[in-house]
Amino acid sequence: MIDKPINDQGVQMNDKQTNIAAKAHATKPVAAEAPHAGHRERLRRTYVDNGVRGMHEHQILELLLTFALPRRDTNPLAHDLLKRYGTLGSVLAANISDLAAVPGMGENAAVLLSLAGELAQGTGAKHESARLNTPMQAMSFCRALLAGEKYETMYVISLDKRRKVIHSDRIGIGTLNETVVYPRVAVECALRHGASSVILTHNHPSGDASPSRADVETTKTVLTALTPIGITMHDHIIIGGNEAYSMVRGELIPSGEIKDVMGKAAEKEF
Repeated sequence: MIDKPINDQGVQMNDKQTNIAAKAHATKPVAAEAPHAGHRERLRRTYVDNGVRGMHEHQILELLLTFALPRRDTNPLAHDLLKRYGTLGSVLAANISDLAAVPGMGENAAVLLSLAGELAQGTGAKHESARLNTPMQAMSFCRALLAGEKYETMYVISLDKRRKVIHSDRIGIGTLNETVVYPRVAVECALRHGASSVILTHNHPSGDASPSRADVETTKTVLTALTPIGITMHDHIIIGGNEAYSMVRGELIPSGEIKDVMGKAAEKEF
């Protein structure tokens, strides 16, 4: 004799009840796959097949976020972050607590983005402990830092009281001719590493190291943001091919502490 099925109350069902239950189970709708699941898979395949060069900034950010937010459509959040910070590089360089406070993010997603930013820099850890006591040392360091960059990219180099490099943060990635930098990101990086001073540096893929008007305006904006919190900007160095341009030596920005120490070194070197 075959045991009859048991209902939710623990009572055996008769044949009629069994048939009704079977029909109900057969017609029960199956949960549909999340509508964005296919999109996430396409993003992954694009990365696997072409790497990041085959993707837009919002797509890279969107794909990163899927690993921290697997059940969410991360497209709107990726666009929101880029709208807030301007560039992918600026998002990845942002403070973890600030990222976590963005609606829809949370700490897990913020940690993932920050970690991705740290790993992407690579050169920061490689050049730690270097001391930039002279303009030539600073220019040489900046050349190495920006070597191989095909697009205009900006870094803020955090220094301790002895001008020893603490860390180099990439704070902006742009096109062949332009990059967008948010002064707040440069300040956050300097504060995060406990910097006494900083050097800004970016490249001109065209090979011409001459500063543009936008370069000068951006530098002065960052300088204005750093001054009230007691962090000195030693220089902004532009790398273009084999050329290097110092805004301090070009007298486009005030020299700060560099006047007494690095200025004397400059006289000897140049």
